[in-house]
Amino acid sequence: MIKVETLVLGMYAANCYLLWKDDHVLIVDPGSRNPKIKERIMQEHAIIDGIYLTHGHFDHIQGVDVLVEAFQVPVYINALETSFLKDPRRNVSYGANEVKLQTEAIGLQPGVQSIGVFSFELIDAPGHSIGSSIMLLENYMICGDVLFKGSIGRCDLLTGSNTQMRQTLQMIKRLDPSYIVLPGHGEPTTLLDELKTNPYLI
Repeated sequence: MIKVETLVLGMYAANCYLLWKDDHVLIVDPGSRNPKIKERIMQEHAIIDGIYLTHGHFDHIQGVDVLVEAFQVPVYINALETSFLKDPRRNVSYGANEVKLQTEAIGLQPGVQSIGVFSFELIDAPGHSIGSSIMLLENYMICGDVLFKGSIGRCDLLTGSNTQMRQTLQMIKRLDPSYIVLPGHGEPTTLLDELKTNPYLI
């Protein structure tokens, strides 16, 4: 049984999720160099199975290098977005405070995946960015900036697409409504509630 811990980090208040299974942890979207992530994991003496990124925008990846340096763990992202980690134009940090990670990420393909003790289904969900992905893990839907409580992610950034977002939303409508939705920003919700109230899914 997975336990989820949420850390809200960075000036854009991105959600970093720590997924716990016994003494193992999977880090999702470490979007800040804030030491809270490292401190929390060291406090539990956890085994870190890896870092998973829902997509490659800077506010979800900035803490990757710090954690890899500290713990020597692998990093995973949809194969369509591995280049985002080193490209400030694609990760939307071009200009001031550019993000160019040193870490090499492992590109994932859609389908059933395993990272350490964590098994999940990875689903392509483009629209916000070309390689935005949804992770279905037990009763959780970890969706990055695809879907928010009452809203969706913007589509006007590089590699974003309104057409692809519409297709992604149609796909989401076919998923099990009992999923607990863990978005990249904001409060958690349920897919059932979003199907009833989110204007983009009605």
